[in-house]
Amino acid sequence: MRSRFSCKRLAALGHQLTDFAATKNGLSVQNVATTWKLGPIAFPGTSSSQPASFLQQYSSQAVGTSSSWEQLKKDGIRVNPCQSPHHPAAVEGVAEPEGEELCVQEAYNPESRCFGCGHAHPDGLHLQSRRIPGVGLGRLEARISFDPKYCAFPGIINGGVLTTAMDCHGNWAAAIALMDKGCLPRPPLTMTASMQVSFRAPTPPDTQLVMRSRVLGIKENSSGGPLKATVEVEVVVVHPEQGPAGEALERVLAVGTGVYKRLGALRSM
Repeated sequence: MRSRFSCKRLAALGHQLTDFAATKNGLSVQNVATTWKLGPIAFPGTSSSQPASFLQQYSSQAVGTSSSWEQLKKDGIRVNPCQSPHHPAAVEGVAEPEGEELCVQEAYNPESRCFGCGHAHPDGLHLQSRRIPGVGLGRLEARISFDPKYCAFPGIINGGVLTTAMDCHGNWAAAIALMDKGCLPRPPLTMTASMQVSFRAPTPPDTQLVMRSRVLGIKENSSGGPLKATVEVEVVVVHPEQGPAGEALERVLAVGTGVYKRLGALRSM
């Protein structure tokens, strides 16, 4: 007997099933489906013992479809907690903003004590990354100013502190990209595998800087078991300036490329 769930519904549930299975000592998707009382699941074009290839097929789209976001909303899941007009569900007209826009850190992990982006850290950088429009995944922007206490030399912020903020911003870009691509209820947990930064100019303190990100590529495996992914993200830090004719200019201070790996679990709310 086939499940009462359609292929589109399975596409929306796929990552949730594999994430939950990964936390239960390697339970199969079928085991989890039984636990959740979803009924037996028939994977189109595959045997029931090969769910990963099916999930890979349906997660290859750039972002989740409007029908997938609609199903999450019908299931009682808060689809757009950051209240961003640039969330794919908002763009599709499924979950339009209903209040003040929040940064992704506050919307999805307000209790984090990460030094770079945790809003619960008593003396951290408190990075605030927000969605911005643009082609592709992982489009986030943060405006940040560094306290002079982080200067390595007078008037120059320590490169390690700047890299920390860039790393956090890139990590969130990777997680948001995977959430959007897989139509997940919240971002998956991602960890930094590597980070390379090229410093182009000294970073001044007490100056509002702009940090932007974009995903360069996503590599997913389909070898069985919970889906894993590696995301490459570019992060650029610029200093907004005014040109001689009053035009708006941006001086590039640093360019970084980070590689982030999905660990399987979803971030706690």
